[in-house]
Amino acid sequence: MVSGGPDSVALLRVVVELGGHPVVLHVDYGLRGEESRGDVEFVQGLCGRMGLVCEVESFELEGSNLQEEARRGRYRLAEDLATERNLSAIVTGHTADDVAETVLMNLARGAGTRGLSGIPPVRGRLARPLIERRRAEVLRYLEDLGQPFRTDSTNLLPKYARNRIRLEVLPVLEELYPGAGGNVARAAGLLREDLAALEGMARGVLRRREGEIFVPVGKLQEMPLALRRHVVREAYSALLPGVSPSDSDAVEGVLQLAVRGGGTGELHLPGGIVAVARSGEELAFRRVQDFVAPGEEALLPGVHEFGRWAIGVSEVPEFDARQASRPEVAYLDASPGPYRVRIVHEGDTIRPLGLGGTKKVYKALKDRKVPKDLRQRMPVVVDRRGEVAWIPLGELDEGHKVGGETEQMIRLEVLRSAWR
Repeated sequence: MVSGGPDSVALLRVVVELGGHPVVLHVDYGLRGEESRGDVEFVQGLCGRMGLVCEVESFELEGSNLQEEARRGRYRLAEDLATERNLSAIVTGHTADDVAETVLMNLARGAGTRGLSGIPPVRGRLARPLIERRRAEVLRYLEDLGQPFRTDSTNLLPKYARNRIRLEVLPVLEELYPGAGGNVARAAGLLREDLAALEGMARGVLRRREGEIFVPVGKLQEMPLALRRHVVREAYSALLPGVSPSDSDAVEGVLQLAVRGGGTGELHLPGGIVAVARSGEELAFRRVQDFVAPGEEALLPGVHEFGRWAIGVSEVPEFDARQASRPEVAYLDASPGPYRVRIVHEGDTIRPLGLGGTKKVYKALKDRKVPKDLRQRMPVVVDRRGEVAWIPLGELDEGHKVGGETEQMIRLEVLRSAWR
C-alpha cells in the first residue's frame, strides 16, 4: 500500500531491495485536487521505473470522520485486491512514530490495555515491516538513496488530532525525554505481550457448544476482575473474529448480568451478539441470526439432523429397561406414528409417566431448569395427531410408552444436543 509519502515509499524500496516483486495499491480519495492527481502520477511513475504493477483505486468519502472512513476503505480495497490476485500479504509503511502517536491518542481517550498496545506488527495477512523503525531513520534512508517522495499537505493541518500530537506533543516529549517516541512504542510492544498472555488465559476458560461460546459463572467469579473483562472480549471476538467490543460499558454490563443470579437475563451487544446469563450458572454468547427454527421432519429409521440436534431412530424387537433409563433414550409404541420432530409450541402439553395428569411442555422444561432462552428452541417428538410423545432428554408421554400390548416399537436416541 503506497500513498507516495516517505514511509510507504521507503517500504516499497526495502521490499524490492530484498528481492520482493509486489503489486502496488494506491488509493486516491480526490480530496486535494491537483495534489491528489500528483500523488497518483508519482506512484505510477515510481512503479513504472521499478517494473511493478500499480493498481490505482478511488472512492468518495462521506460522513463526519473522513480519516476513519478513508482508513477502513483502503484496507477493504487492499483485502479485495489481495484476494483477487491470491497474494499472501498486505504490507504498510507504519513506523514506531505512528505507534507512539496512536498510544498517546488512545491514552488521552482513556483506553485500556488493547488501546495502549498500539498498532500490531501483524494481524492476519496484514504486516507492518517498519513498525520498529523511527521516521527519522526512514528519511535518512530515502536521502541516502536519493529517492524523492510526496508530502500530504493535510498532515500539517492542526484540525486533526493526530497531526497536533505529531507536530506539537511528541516534539515536547522528545525535548523532555530524548527518544520518547521510541520509548512509547517499545512500551506498547510490552503491553502487546501482556495482552497476548491475558487473552490466552481468557480463551482457556471458554467452552464451545453448538452455536454458542460459554463460561461457567463460578469459574468466571474465581478470576480477577481484569481477567473477567478479557473473557467477555474474547468470547465476543470468537463469534465475530477480529472484532472486540469497543464500549467498556458494554463489557461491564455483561459482567453485571453474569452475577445478577436467578432466571435468565439477556443483553444485546453491537454486531448482533447476545450475552445470556442462565440462572447464575453460565454466561453464554451467541449471534442473533444463528438460530433459524427448522421445519417439521419425519422420524424414519436413521440419523436425523434437526438444527443443532441429532436424533438416531431405529426399529427394535425388544424393550431394554437399562437403555430406557438414560435421558438420551426413549422407546415409543410405533402405532401412534409416524412420528415427527419439531420445535416446541406454546400450547404443547404432555402426560409424563407416573404423574397422573397433563403438564405444559414449557413448564416441564422450566422444572428441568432448561434456561428460558433455550426453551423456545427445544425440539419435541410428536405423533401423527401432533401430540407430544417425548421431550428429548426429558419426559416420555404416558400414552406413547411401550406396554404389554405393544406390537412394534421404535428407539430414539439424542446423539447431539444444542445445550448439553
